[in-house]
Amino acid sequence: MACLLFLPAAWPAFAGEPAPQWRLVSDKDGIRLEARRIPGERFDELRVTTSLKASPKTVADYLLGKYLDEKNKNISRTFIQRGPDMALWSDVLSTSVTSDRCYSMRFERHALANGEMRVKFVSLDYAGRKPMPDCIALRARGEWTMTPSGTGTRLTYASLTDIGGSAPAFLVHRSLSSAAVSSVRKVVAGASGLALPRGIGD
Repeated sequence: MACLLFLPAAWPAFAGEPAPQWRLVSDKDGIRLEARRIPGERFDELRVTTSLKASPKTVADYLLGKYLDEKNKNISRTFIQRGPDMALWSDVLSTSVTSDRCYSMRFERHALANGEMRVKFVSLDYAGRKPMPDCIALRARGEWTMTPSGTGTRLTYASLTDIGGSAPAFLVHRSLSSAAVSSVRKVVAGASGLALPRGIGD
């Protein structure tokens, strides 16, 4: 369990070099998606930004609460630890065309002095016995940032994910981009007390 509680640095360092620049992928319905290439990584880091009327605390409470409890037909989830400021769980992600992905994930809330809140996440080695010996490890790290604004919260979601395996990068990028935007739409709706968008559990 001690190794599971170790939270590595969430972002790569660019010693002596300027950080890669973000490029715009889409900007639609108030949701802006950007991407940037990270040296040594197979896939792009993604950043999604939007605004909502809920407070930063309300959004953070949703992320560590109902967001983790929402059902997804492709994911089997087992919680290992659960609290108001930290959650640790294991997922098995099943798809019809590729091998299952197995990973454990940690969410951790941080409250800053200016009212901003962050929920950092990082994947860990799968806790327990994998359901299938050939289940592929998925790696991810990033954070949700909730910044107070005049009307509520400026929400930023950033993630760097490698799904493992040998799937073509362009297909994976499309899937990861879609999943990132869907995750933000889900948080905006859920934290605002609205019904989740259709198909969000797919």
